Amino acid sequence: MQPTFVVLTDMSASAEVALTYTTRLAQLLHGRMVLLHVYLDPMLAPEAAAMASPITVTSRKETMAYMVQRAEELPVPAEAEIVLDMLSPALADVVKRHKPVLLAFGREEPFNLLDRLMGNWALPFLQQAQHPLLVVPEVWKDTSLPQRVVVATDDKAFWLSAPSLALTELMASLKPTTTVVHVAEAAGPSRADVGLASAMRTGLFGHLTDNSLYEVCEEAPADGILHAASELKAQLIVMLARPHTFLGGLFHHSVTADILRRSPVPVLVLPTTA
Repeated sequence: MQPTFVVLTDMSASAEVALTYTTRLAQLLHGRMVLLHVYLDPMLAPEAAAMASPITVTSRKETMAYMVQRAEELPVPAEAEIVLDMLSPALADVVKRHKPVLLAFGREEPFNLLDRLMGNWALPFLQQAQHPLLVVPEVWKDTSLPQRVVVATDDKAFWLSAPSLALTELMASLKPTTTVVHVAEAAGPSRADVGLASAMRTGLFGHLTDNSLYEVCEEAPADGILHAASELKAQLIVMLARPHTFLGGLFHHSVTADILRRSPVPVLVLPTTA
């Protein structure tokens, strides 16, 4: 079965950046793409529908025609889907039918409607599905595949969810240089080795050694992660989303939220089971 990559699109410039980036990943695995547009009916969500797309559309038919045309232009097999539904049920249905490697969407500057919908509507589904999520900032213009990856860890052990571990083939194909980053907000004994050991145990991030660890001291977590990513010239930041992170609001009250809002490079969120 061809690996499937699902890109959520509102036909904006940020969605196009995410589509281009994700298509390159699909090409690497000889995979396929699904372009998903959630059509917001004005009767169901008037405020959201008024802001849903930068392209003036008068009907779902016009939207679908645009989506089909864009799918046909991609260098990999692709199909377009338009759904008149809330985002969470739409994602659940797509995941059930296509079993994608990951879900992706673009982040506009500042946060756009699709970003807010992901935070408000999709979280219950993501919490249940434990599915990887790729967020590509609109400002990202690098056309190469990620070769320098930063994995942000804390002082607690983690185990990745099965869908996260399903990215093994993709990561093996990328063959990136991976650095595990640990940020200590205050002085004291370091527990950076716990996160490094967990990252090693997953087998997802290639060959890691003690030299793969990068520690940042006495900085706020998000600041430290972004500082490290800049120093290391990272092309991808991997964040770990624990179950309690989803419950607390992935896009609202967490380090992951801060990274997703501020990162100038793509961010891959990997759900964990603990």
